Amino acid sequence: MKKWIITGVALVAVAGLVAAGFLLLPRLVGGGSGEDMDFGQGALDIGGAPVEVELGEISSLLVLDATVRAEAGEDVEARNGGTVTRVWVTDGSLVDSGAPILNVAVPDTADADGGDDDGGGGGGTREVSLYAPAEGRVSGLDDIQVGDVLEPGTVAANVAPDEFRAVASVPANDLYRFYEDPHDIMLEITEGPPAAECEFLSLGPAEEGTGGGEGEEIAGEGGGTGGGSTELACRVPSDLRVFEGVTGKMSIATGGAQNVMVIPVTAVRGTSESGEVIVVASDGTEEVREVELGVSDGTSVEVVSGLSVGDQVLDPIPLDPRFDVPGAVAPEDEFMDEEYMEFEGEVVE
Repeated sequence: MKKWIITGVALVAVAGLVAAGFLLLPRLVGGGSGEDMDFGQGALDIGGAPVEVELGEISSLLVLDATVRAEAGEDVEARNGGTVTRVWVTDGSLVDSGAPILNVAVPDTADADGGDDDGGGGGGTREVSLYAPAEGRVSGLDDIQVGDVLEPGTVAANVAPDEFRAVASVPANDLYRFYEDPHDIMLEITEGPPAAECEFLSLGPAEEGTGGGEGEEIAGEGGGTGGGSTELACRVPSDLRVFEGVTGKMSIATGGAQNVMVIPVTAVRGTSESGEVIVVASDGTEEVREVELGVSDGTSVEVVSGLSVGDQVLDPIPLDPRFDVPGAVAPEDEFMDEEYMEFEGEVVE
């Protein structure tokens, strides 16, 4: 068995030497610069070519991971504490705004803020009713019974609307793609009902303790993410059956334009508000020109001003000389290095 393994390794080594000799032979016998020895060096040319500015249509669509959350609701607070004398509803009940939740007896000298005097009392106390601050479903009453003593400021219950919202963490750089508040949002629940429209609610800083999505770093001890995250929220339709914590996808139309000038994003330095292009004249001369930009879909970008239909711009545009420094790794080189390291790792194994 060992003999066959050694023989196989030797054959592989011989094959490698033959291949290496084939590649080195032209250099040894005559320079290797002839036409017959061109191994596609032209394919490595990354120089730009003129492309024409055209009229077109552009639509920016962003798809994000989403999570469904139940609305938080409002607390029913016993501001002055007291002894529970009556519980009007059970946990999970649907109530109207202003419905009584429970009664507490407070000292007759206490300020009965947070409830109305029902005329009860006696023995130096009076009875105060705590009411639902909004319409919704009651929670938190399971552990409260008649005779319990509540400390001042105790949250006795919570009344939350029977509604849900879907939230998605927006990567910071994708905020450039929001040209206005989005009004076209579709929500799809994983392994759930068909996708449905989701009404826009807000776009802003994530609530404390809720930031961070799949693949996003979470701040820990001795480090951080360098800032808070931004969250987009939309109202889940009432007829869409969802549960707290289910996940899915949110498709957001962040902007669109029709019959506008468009060029490839690779032909402009910058993709938000303003940028630079290189205009190529009919005689081949080149001019760096500033342009005002509009909507981008990640492939093409709208040019609001600075160009005319029929103009020729260089695509791709060269790297800005201020960033083209010695030792910088081009994306293509970085990709090739990663491939080489992966291949090298396989060989070592």
